[in-house]
Amino acid sequence: MRAAHEKRVGLYLRVSTDDQTVENQRQALTEAIAHRGWEIVDEFPDEGISGFKGRDKRPEFDRLLKAVTRRKIDA
Repeated sequence: MRAAHEKRVGLYLRVSTDDQTVENQRQALTEAIAHRGWEIVDEFPDEGISGFKGRDKRPEFDRLLKAVTRRKIDA
């Protein structure tokens, strides 16, 4: 059993244009998560997809929500 402070984390990374990258998001989130002692168990990158698009147009966002529902990630 995990201690209360230990969390399994899924990173949702999204940029809306092809000339942007998720690397700066990944770096900042990885540092913040490591500082808290949490574990990154999966990444969900939707690159080049607008945030205005629905769940059906953002496959990684959909996969993230399914992982939450299945309790594969905590945060």
